[in-house]
Amino acid sequence: MSDRHGVWFRSPASLATLMLLAFTLPALGQGVRGEVRVSSGFLEARPLVRDSLADADVPGTAVRRRLPDGTVATCILGNFCRWFRADEVEEIFVTTQELLATGWTGIQGLSTRVHLRGRYGSDEFWPQSTQEFETVSAYADYDRSDFRVRAGRQFRTDGLGYYNFDGASFLWRGWNPWWIEVYGGWSLARGLNASRSDDLVSRADVLAPDVGGLIFGAEAGGRLGRIGSGSVSYQREIRTDRLALITERLAFDARAFLNRTVVELSGEYDWAYNQLNELRLRVNTPITSRLEVVAEARHHSPFFELWTIWGAFSPVGFNEGRLTLAWSKPDLGLGIQGGGAYRDYDETNAGPANSTIRDDGWRAFANANWRGGPWFASGGYRAEAGFGAARFGGDLRAGRFFGDESYVALRGSRTQTFGEFRLNEQLISGVGIDGAVQIGEFSFNAGAAVYEIDARERPVDGKWTQARVYSSLSYRFGIEPGVVSRVAGGGR
Repeated sequence: MSDRHGVWFRSPASLATLMLLAFTLPALGQGVRGEVRVSSGFLEARPLVRDSLADADVPGTAVRRRLPDGTVATCILGNFCRWFRADEVEEIFVTTQELLATGWTGIQGLSTRVHLRGRYGSDEFWPQSTQEFETVSAYADYDRSDFRVRAGRQFRTDGLGYYNFDGASFLWRGWNPWWIEVYGGWSLARGLNASRSDDLVSRADVLAPDVGGLIFGAEAGGRLGRIGSGSVSYQREIRTDRLALITERLAFDARAFLNRTVVELSGEYDWAYNQLNELRLRVNTPITSRLEVVAEARHHSPFFELWTIWGAFSPVGFNEGRLTLAWSKPDLGLGIQGGGAYRDYDETNAGPANSTIRDDGWRAFANANWRGGPWFASGGYRAEAGFGAARFGGDLRAGRFFGDESYVALRGSRTQTFGEFRLNEQLISGVGIDGAVQIGEFSFNAGAAVYEIDARERPVDGKWTQARVYSSLSYRFGIEPGVVSRVAGGGR
């Protein structure tokens, strides 16, 4: 078995869970419930290719200059002028298959869960298409009133993000309203469902780890009636040969309910770098029965694991303030939001002191949603300018429901970008149609769109039209324990 397909089977906890799933799912005493989903898409793309000329061959002395054909290039005096041009149009097909299932064994509290994903039929140009099969999660779960035990590939969501690992966890909630959970096992590269020593990582980083990792963590939390709630998480990852640390982090979150006002404070701290990666304060309060305001202050510093060299380059963080106003009128089915944010980047202590590169950024946005009977419409506008890029544009969407789950809608969008390092200025306009229909346990949704892309600062590329098509078919099967089939004359 190849490395990318066989990583999951090399940990004892995962192998044990797979065997348990193989024995229990076919012989369920209580029932099974799940979904099979097949999604496919088609799009056209023009990959970017870097081109260059000697600095002396391009008139001028500025950092940004125009070539004779109008293309904007970035130049280094006495060196080269470089720019990105569009290559030939490529047609890309993407296909994914997913299975999500939960099975009940007939033993009180014992169940099994599995989430599998395949990418058979996808073009290799698409990211992760070579990872044709992956196990997102697959574990056995024994859940009683005071505790819960899990073993296998588990997917966790906590203050440290979204990730999975192969191992076991134990949750104790017998001290209601307080709880504590501990876990440990073999860690996986986030977003890849594979070990850090997998070839998916080594293809992206020549200094990728040569062994996998072990993960250990704990999370504790509770709720103080209607006053507030919170939790604290600690996590440590080391190499499987125990020669080096990969990560050591702490996260916390707290919420206070003050009448109708909600105050939230959360953060992430990197013990390895002795650095605060995230600190966020959010206040949500109603001004009137129809108008509420959300204010947020945030500090962010990029996080890197210790195995990668990128953390040694002192990545720059930022401070940001954001304000949002939301107004709604339920009897009209109307909701309107608007707001803005300002971001200030930390000092880089690098480059020339007279650099014209900005060290701040701002954004503004507004959107509206309306629903009247079976008809609906929405629209929004966004403006954003900051380090390395600026973008302005909006979109509109309108359609009609046919029942609870079936609809058809038309949409349009127009976006202009400025100053991006690779794309420079582009004007993108598009129209499309999408819809969904549900018949019994089958659900089908699909959409198609056409975009005209005008590369303003690469005239040689000209205008071109991009097509995008997608579709998804899903089937839900089985019933949960204690649910009597409607076909047999029962109900929920």
